[in-house]
Amino acid sequence: MIKLLLLTALFTHAAEAPSQFQKDAALFQAKCAKCHTVGRGDRVGPDLKGLAERREKAWIVGFITQTQSYLDNDPEAKKLLAKFNGVRMETTNMSAAQAEALLGYITAASKGPVGPEEEPEPEAEDPASKVRMPAEGRGAWLPGVAAGLLLLAVAVGVWQLGFNIPAAALLALALVAGYWSLGGRRYHRLLGDQQGFAPVQPIAYSHATHAGKLKIDCLYCHYAASRSDVAGVPSVSVCMNCHNAVRKAAGAAEPSPEIAKVVAAWETRLSSAPKPVEWTRIHDLPDFVHFSHRVHVANDIRCQECHGPVQDMARVRQASSLSMGWCVNCHRQQKAVAPSHWKRTGGPLDCAACHW
Repeated sequence: MIKLLLLTALFTHAAEAPSQFQKDAALFQAKCAKCHTVGRGDRVGPDLKGLAERREKAWIVGFITQTQSYLDNDPEAKKLLAKFNGVRMETTNMSAAQAEALLGYITAASKGPVGPEEEPEPEAEDPASKVRMPAEGRGAWLPGVAAGLLLLAVAVGVWQLGFNIPAAALLALALVAGYWSLGGRRYHRLLGDQQGFAPVQPIAYSHATHAGKLKIDCLYCHYAASRSDVAGVPSVSVCMNCHNAVRKAAGAAEPSPEIAKVVAAWETRLSSAPKPVEWTRIHDLPDFVHFSHRVHVANDIRCQECHGPVQDMARVRQASSLSMGWCVNCHRQQKAVAPSHWKRTGGPLDCAACHW
């Protein structure tokens, strides 16, 4: 009887309809979270905290429901478009009622957290300065350099004593240590280690231009990373959000050769023989490993901490080894050594956390 009552209570609770606030929050996540935050700074678009105090309600609802018309004709919307690098907001296809509900959620979220208050993030330091890049073996390894110099000195001493063969062997070891320590180690990997893999892609997309020079947020293109286990490869429509505007602003009849490939893929999307861009996958974990981007992004693990300095990469490479040991060492970090922007330290060490 007790079990029956417990099951009844469980199913009754599960069947409860979500509140209006939860529905509005879900609407924000689906329509806005890719480009906007509430109280966490500008992203691709402006921070929406205090939006109702900065703009009239009629203007906000009109902008949400008639986005393209406002961007083309409204002076304030044009200023925002220029401020945020000409990236046009997508058409939302929302009704006036939905827009008002969305504004209600933004207003409520602007007043502070709804629920348990989170620990405040430190204000005295820049979180970006605390990001720890993966060791790619591109710099000098000082212990190895020191060992190489020591071997070289011993080889010279042995040679002066007349032991030519041992001196030659020591010299060879010194050269190997120098080669390995001054960058050669990045060319030699264990079987299955793809660190440094940087294939030529069908389109020469430069993260150094987009994420570096233009400072486009990673989550604008890889928006699934914040809400899904898989970050995903952006669709061509995401590229055309910007490149349609770029081509119009530049007044160019012909795009560059690389952009022309994007446009060609976009124009065949509705044809009987579409030609998608066939990107070569770089970061590929074994099938028996489960990795969740959503969990890591939610805990403020920066993209660069796994993917390396993507903002400097003209061609993306695998910066990390992605080995089990590399992941486990990160999960073992405690507050004394973990970057202060992390929301939590000490990730799960249970095998079942990653191997389902």
